[in-house]
Amino acid sequence: MKKPLGKKHMVLSFLGGALFFSGISFAADATTVTPNTEALKFYVDGEQKVTSAQYNNQGSVVPQSFTYSGTTYVPIRHVSDLLGNKMYWEPHSATISVNSPVVEIKNAKGESIGTAMLTQDQNNVNIKINVKNLPAGKHGIHVHQSAITNNDFATAGSHLNPGGHEHGRLNPKGQHTGDLPNLEVAADGTANATMVLPNASLEKGDEHSLLGASIIIHAAPDDEMTDPTGNSGDRIAGGNIPQ
Repeated sequence: MKKPLGKKHMVLSFLGGALFFSGISFAADATTVTPNTEALKFYVDGEQKVTSAQYNNQGSVVPQSFTYSGTTYVPIRHVSDLLGNKMYWEPHSATISVNSPVVEIKNAKGESIGTAMLTQDQNNVNIKINVKNLPAGKHGIHVHQSAITNNDFATAGSHLNPGGHEHGRLNPKGQHTGDLPNLEVAADGTANATMVLPNASLEKGDEHSLLGASIIIHAAPDDEMTDPTGNSGDRIAGGNIPQ
């Protein structure tokens, strides 16, 4: 049995538009999607994977697949699970990352100026940053507790600090989970650095998880001591960490 489903419902159910598709291209004038009630058969490197007609998408049960104008669609996260890969989705920028979450860094004008890639290393998270078009010199950089909306850096909230510590890597009462070393920008406006964030994770639901938070770059250096922000000045760039 197949039940027609509106496009709005489809988008909400399937990762806000993050989809994997096969078959012919879809027609622009199609108005409905049809969830399939029979489980698909998946073979990965010759091995059949047991699946069901419904997929638990991080707590939301959705159809495993649907048909839209002759094309069968499957959630990317479902396919990545079957392949043994992790998939991360950032809804504000409609960005998908596979295996390692990648943050698109934008300036106050909304222009893309680089990326930051995050990887787990035991109890630490390594952040590889590549940016351009920034003022030369040292800049405070931190992980903030909330995602940025509408490129308004104020919406990122305070530093990620589940332990309730004071700010500063040099502060005896510190540090915030989101406290990073200063980012050094060269005379040509570029910065390429790998930073280590101790006692952090990329696991959803973990108290110290960075997923769904944001990275903010400030106008001035962080003195790594003064609570709550290290006197690092205005927020001049940032991006959201996918989850």
